[in-house]
Amino acid sequence: MSSLCFEAFSCRRLLLRITAIPFCPGFVDIAACVAKKSISLTFTGVFSLKSWYNRDMLMKKIRKTIKEHELIEKNMHIVLGLSGGPDSVCLFHVLLRLRRELGITVHPVHLNHRFRPGAAEEDQAYVESLCRENGLECRTFVVDCNRLAEEQGMTSEEAGRMARYDAFYSVAEEVAERLADQEQQAKADVRSRIRIAVAQNADDQAETILFRLLRGTGVDGLAGIAYKRQERGFQVIRPLLDITREEIEAYCDEQKLHPVTDHTNELPVYARNKIRLELLPYLEENYNPNIKESLTRLGRIAADDKDYLWQTAESAYRELAINTAAAASFGKSTPETAGGEVLLDRRGLRQLHRAIRHRVLLKAFDQVGLGSDISEERLTSADDLIEAGQGGKVLEFPHGYRLTVGSGRVRIYRER
Repeated sequence: MSSLCFEAFSCRRLLLRITAIPFCPGFVDIAACVAKKSISLTFTGVFSLKSWYNRDMLMKKIRKTIKEHELIEKNMHIVLGLSGGPDSVCLFHVLLRLRRELGITVHPVHLNHRFRPGAAEEDQAYVESLCRENGLECRTFVVDCNRLAEEQGMTSEEAGRMARYDAFYSVAEEVAERLADQEQQAKADVRSRIRIAVAQNADDQAETILFRLLRGTGVDGLAGIAYKRQERGFQVIRPLLDITREEIEAYCDEQKLHPVTDHTNELPVYARNKIRLELLPYLEENYNPNIKESLTRLGRIAADDKDYLWQTAESAYRELAINTAAAASFGKSTPETAGGEVLLDRRGLRQLHRAIRHRVLLKAFDQVGLGSDISEERLTSADDLIEAGQGGKVLEFPHGYRLTVGSGRVRIYRER
């Protein structure tokens, strides 16, 4: 039979056993369809189970992610990065569906990178039109990212990311100022009610972990993309991190969203594109057909280890920090520590396991303003200096930061 009629509840139970299977019309019998891992069940020839799956099961998975990782609470303001591609358009549509349920306010932000003259302007027009159709204002920023990359001495990818997040944080600050004025509160008090949402998905997670593995990374890098992180006073969230690219594209098709396509994503010109277009398909075909799932599982395991190691490092940092302001401010940069110094007890630091000692040092540098660009080689050199305990020795870190040992203390600061 080409159209099978079942009661709704029976179909739903059957669907739970058949996940994300593509549409394939005109089957002779259900057993053959299941054997081909492809099925289409129709209620009176109108409603397909695949459509029901795309819409409701995807929403269920996203709600689960939001709840498990505490990404969004009621009455929050969500600053959404909206490029116009399938991922961000899917997230835009999902957030609109959650508006009434959660009482959230969505603030779409689009960045025209000027990478693709003509096409970039078409993408901008599409996003602005999509927002108008849904009664929302789109904040659009236009940045020549190629020029920015040249000025800053970075790749165009890095410049694009920097420009995007600058735009997101700028709008988040505007929302915070407006809320603070309306409610007569300090801006710092309303920041916790604002989230910056970006649309990385499960495929992005697998690609990121593989990319970092190829470059050489530790447990923190293998943990991949975090569901949420705190940066510049705001929390950045990723509600689609458990959703595959295939599910997102199917959802967009079913909802007739018509997102734009960036043809440069299909060109193997960047390292990440090569991983997505060439390396992962090769690994799937020749080594592990479930390589993406394996990589994301590795990421979850590493993330648990990362959390435990950092919790242990936090306890150690609080015990070893000699200056009170540094000890009290673990996890956040404050006026007392940012741009100042951190003093640590050398003997206690020396007794720590290397994995914990390195994290304590990383946090100490973060406290005084250096949150990245610290290599494993530098940390190993710091180990040698701390072990030797020779006073007056200075170890240089990037951007003018220093580590010195003397009088039973390890001093971390920036040279003025």
